[in-house]
Amino acid sequence: MGRPAHDPELAEALLELGCVLEGIRGTASRELGLTPQQAQLLTMVDPHELTHGELASRLHCDKTNITGLVDRLERRGLVRRQPDPVDRRAAKVVLTEQGAALVSRFREAVGTAIAGHLASWPATRHQQLITLARTATEALRR
Repeated sequence: MGRPAHDPELAEALLELGCVLEGIRGTASRELGLTPQQAQLLTMVDPHELTHGELASRLHCDKTNITGLVDRLERRGLVRRQPDPVDRRAAKVVLTEQGAALVSRFREAVGTAIAGHLASWPATRHQQLITLARTATEALRR
């Protein structure tokens, strides 16, 4: 027996999980003086150097939104633009030392919040969740 073309229970569970994670991410970003979108962009740039187009694709938004986000982060000294060695018309967005330190604090805050919620779980369940989350993320990105 095959699985149904649409599983409403799976969709609902993933949407609910996304909302919970968005709340955790939002709280952590605000505590660090960032918007959730700025925090998301910073975490994508670490460890990758990405162009505006690559960031727009990964964040599912228009390149004009990325320009504004990068401008604000650049004014705060968190990122800088550097010429793309492959395409001189484009620029890569890279973290500054200050930006890398803030990303580290953000990841620590998110990790601590999640760990607090899942503290009663055994290590094997944590590992199962990591495996499922990575597998699902890879499949959903395609």
